[in-house]
Amino acid sequence: MRIRANNPGPMTLTGTNTYVLTSQDDTSAVVIDPGPEMAEHRQAFLAEVADRDLAAIVLTHQHADHSEMLGSIEQWAPEVPVYAVLERFARHTEPVADGDEIAFGPSPADVLRVVATPGHTSDSISLIHAGALYSGDTILGEGTTIVTHPEGSLRDYLNSLDRLRELLDAGEFAIIEPAHGERIDTPAEVIDYYRSHRLERIEQVKAALEQGASTASEVCDIVYHDVDPSVRPAAEQIVKAQLAYFDALPAADA
Repeated sequence: MRIRANNPGPMTLTGTNTYVLTSQDDTSAVVIDPGPEMAEHRQAFLAEVADRDLAAIVLTHQHADHSEMLGSIEQWAPEVPVYAVLERFARHTEPVADGDEIAFGPSPADVLRVVATPGHTSDSISLIHAGALYSGDTILGEGTTIVTHPEGSLRDYLNSLDRLRELLDAGEFAIIEPAHGERIDTPAEVIDYYRSHRLERIEQVKAALEQGASTASEVCDIVYHDVDPSVRPAAEQIVKAQLAYFDALPAADA
């Protein structure tokens, strides 16, 4: 079940999606990304959990629109473990890493598999369950995501897209459930577009530098000149991540 928080905006699209998955025997559940601290949203996803045992909460990454609800967790899930990459979010368990499995029910099928997908942030993970990839902000339901700076890395992000394409080709998932927007039924098309778009932007930034731009703001004026002012700060973050990508390249490749 997808429950959307009422926090629409330039960065959250129509709002942050919280997912409630239930076990095969319908006695337990897991929550993915509890979302922003909003009482109405908390009531909505707990209503979906209902009288099932809430076995686990999983955080796809650190950003507040996904994690803020954890600030009140002592009130609504005091004993429930929280699985996250960063130690400051992990609770009643160790931080998770690539390949870990998170059980939320008695059946062997009641498992989320952790796939490390850093890039949007260094701690970004995706989760695979029952043919679906829960992608957090690595892939969105519309548009493209940002590589934040300094939390993220463009090189890591490109590698994560390659990893997801390999998993898709191997039949590990068939649909994507993003943290913003609707379900993606054409994951190959979207993943390929995300990668080609990022590579195109890299070339545009390279051209802007060759034209004499030297700061993130100057590059942004050229490459992202047509973006809405509301997302200009995000565009500058992406440019900073792109410049960091160039700085890390060997001289022959820069």
